[in-house]
Amino acid sequence: MEARECRSCGKSDLIGVLDLGQQPWCNDLIPLTERDSAEVYPLNLAYCKDCTLLQLNYTVPKEVMFSEHGYLSGMTKTLRDHFWAFAKENVHEFELGYSDLIVDIGGNDGTQLLQYKKAGVPQVVNVESAFNIAEISRENGIHTINEFFNLGTVKKHFSRGSVSLINAAGVFFHLEELHSVIEGIKYLLKKDGVLTVQCMYAGELVRNQSYDMIYHEHLCYYTLQSLMNLLSPYGLNVFDAYHSPIHSGSLMVKVCNGREHEKTHRFSETLEADREYNLSSFLRFADVIRKQRFRLRNFLRVLKKNNNKIYAYGAPAKGNTLLNFEGIDETLIDKAVEINELKTGYLLPKSNIPIEKEDPSDYPDYYLLLSHNFADEIIEKNKDLLDKGVKFIVPFPEIKIVSSTGNTRLPIANQSWEHNI
Repeated sequence: MEARECRSCGKSDLIGVLDLGQQPWCNDLIPLTERDSAEVYPLNLAYCKDCTLLQLNYTVPKEVMFSEHGYLSGMTKTLRDHFWAFAKENVHEFELGYSDLIVDIGGNDGTQLLQYKKAGVPQVVNVESAFNIAEISRENGIHTINEFFNLGTVKKHFSRGSVSLINAAGVFFHLEELHSVIEGIKYLLKKDGVLTVQCMYAGELVRNQSYDMIYHEHLCYYTLQSLMNLLSPYGLNVFDAYHSPIHSGSLMVKVCNGREHEKTHRFSETLEADREYNLSSFLRFADVIRKQRFRLRNFLRVLKKNNNKIYAYGAPAKGNTLLNFEGIDETLIDKAVEINELKTGYLLPKSNIPIEKEDPSDYPDYYLLLSHNFADEIIEKNKDLLDKGVKFIVPFPEIKIVSSTGNTRLPIANQSWEHNI
């Protein structure tokens, strides 16, 4: 469904920024027997000059993308540690305790809420749309409602003004029913309640040139200002904001419900730094992406020509944007390896690369690190493979080869690659 109006302010003056072509939605994993069966949709990034929101102008229905899912937030230690630190920070700052209720919007397998329970707040509820992930959340001991979070859902299950803290981690950019969700948040929060948002930051998208973060599940790409422009009409006021390196760069935001709250020093610093990300910077970013297209594919072709075996490490959603925009398929990547069994036994959509369970005894000459946002953890985990001569290709923010002898950045001149491999 093409969006002609801005998702935030409702105005229709959207400006095209970057066209990534016809792409499958990123988690549409394909059965092994159904090659080339993935449906494709326009993947176009646009900008609203009125409220400054960077966004997709096409929506794949939420029921298609989020009724069943393969992503599990508890799979990486880096993310678990991040969630634990954030829970401790909030429990201390807002003096949360036994009588407080925390609700997580799209809380996945419950990993963030488990950290709140561990920090001494036992009353937690996960509202998770994917039936298979909701079941895992329940198995993890989290009370879970298997529905989409919106105003209708919260009125059905909760009392007005009953929630001390609402958590939205890695979900605020997914929301097709964006305004109904915000109305639900407003309905739920106590007068002194707090909304915490952890979202992908548009500034990091530009800084890291990580266009693989653009995919159909990610409908909105926030700066601090565009997020404030969305929330403030509802009396939801940002009072704290800072950056985190998680997921290659996230914006961490705390929002109060109507009342005046003293703004933190780091909020002011974040808002000031935020000003450099505007239409001009987004257009420059898009120009660089277009000019560098096929650079990675051409490098992999040289590796393949020299009889190197190449696997993809991980099968994350973002990887499909990279693979399909570059035109990298099963002729270059033999397979993707995963520890998440919800993804194994399928093909990556459009590229037709098979996903198999990670096997320490089966390793390639090169791993293309699609899960590059957890590069440090993955490379540390695989030091033994480095010692065996395996090299890791980290595609962002620049193409870098990690080996036992050190890191090498890919030369700009394509002609020099063959002599350096």
